[in-house]
Amino acid sequence: MLVLVYVDDILVATDDEAKKCELFKALDKAYGIKDQGLLTSYLGVEVEQTEEHVTIRQSKYAREILETFGYLNAHAVGNPMETNVRLVPLGEDEESDTSFSYRQAIGMLMYLATGTRPDLAFAVGQLSRFVSKPSAKHVGAVKRVLRFLAGTVNFGITYNRAKEMPTKIILDGYCDSDWANDPSSRKSTTGLVFTLAGGAVSWMSRRQTIVALSTAEAEYVAACEAAMEARQKAIFCKRS
Repeated sequence: MLVLVYVDDILVATDDEAKKCELFKALDKAYGIKDQGLLTSYLGVEVEQTEEHVTIRQSKYAREILETFGYLNAHAVGNPMETNVRLVPLGEDEESDTSFSYRQAIGMLMYLATGTRPDLAFAVGQLSRFVSKPSAKHVGAVKRVLRFLAGTVNFGITYNRAKEMPTKIILDGYCDSDWANDPSSRKSTTGLVFTLAGGAVSWMSRRQTIVALSTAEAEYVAACEAAMEARQKAIFCKRS
């Protein structure tokens, strides 16, 4: 049994109905907390459960973002960022673009990208580097992310139910890296994702801390970061 508590929001995951009833009986007696049935939403994340799959998404929050910036009915694009786009910081003598709430947009998109939208992780991670002094080009790139979101507002992550209960939890991991694509520092960016039951459970897009001298070195750094993440997830799966 797993019990997740965030302030006064409690989520229980178990396949033992008797233990669940026992738990809620104790919670009801001590705090007046009752079982509200099958989970449909938790902390702004919508949960759809069927006999075949479980899907999580944040479509309501995504619409809130689009409404905030006036992009709810925007013309959608097929990807969140143009291919091979190079974004650089503004110089000390250059003025930032203050016509758009850049910092607010990045903050709202980052919450979405870390929750249920791994497809936004790279673009949002890149654009978050310029929140202190965004240029018109940076603003245009954020607006493209919003246009992509307008066409994918109902996207989420689906986990497929196994026909038979597996004897062990199998976690699949993937990692990759570009090479020296940051024009300012020439550092590379690591991307990784771990999946369980066909859906992503952990993902990351992060600039590496060193300057890799070759594509092989950048790949080794990415593999090392993925291995550390895999170790943490393996410990959790073993304890679960």
